[in-house]
Amino acid sequence: MLMEGLGADTSSGESAFERRLIARLQAGEPEALGTLFEMHVERVFAFARHLLGSREDAEEVTSEAFLRAFERATAFRGDCPFRGWLFAITRNLCRDRLRQPRLLLLDSEPDALVSDQGQQTVQMETHIAVQSALESLSDEQRLVLLLCDVEEWDAREAAVALDRSLAATKSLLYRARRSLRTALKEAWDD
Repeated sequence: MLMEGLGADTSSGESAFERRLIARLQAGEPEALGTLFEMHVERVFAFARHLLGSREDAEEVTSEAFLRAFERATAFRGDCPFRGWLFAITRNLCRDRLRQPRLLLLDSEPDALVSDQGQQTVQMETHIAVQSALESLSDEQRLVLLLCDVEEWDAREAAVALDRSLAATKSLLYRARRSLRTALKEAWDD
């Protein structure tokens, strides 16, 4: 009830303000893209970084995703939330990036600097185990986990983004969580 008073559309998850911004974007107003950029950039970057594993690649993909959104704004029909459409663009760009041949580069930015060496070692081991377990999953399982468990989308939003039925998405999420749990248990038992 409170959300209705604030202009939120419960069917798409977008506020009236965001819908007006999208209409302005479709009319070619660059200022609207700037505002939408500020609203979504952190989540798009985090999503790209999870998929790519590289800060530099995620920064490039994030920039490219917003550029494509601006270029293709007239193609956005509003069948799904703008955020879902933007994440689909990002996902496709990440897939393209992952198909490109790469040089092996070491990550120059440590994820967390911790003063206690013992705690840092445990965190690093946990991070490696989780990354390894995630990599053992199929692309679809990894993607549904990122959307639902990391980005905190509900299953209905993820279903739209994955172009699946709600039941199929819930089933995929269940299988993905079970597979991740099994992979982590095996890693930690070793």
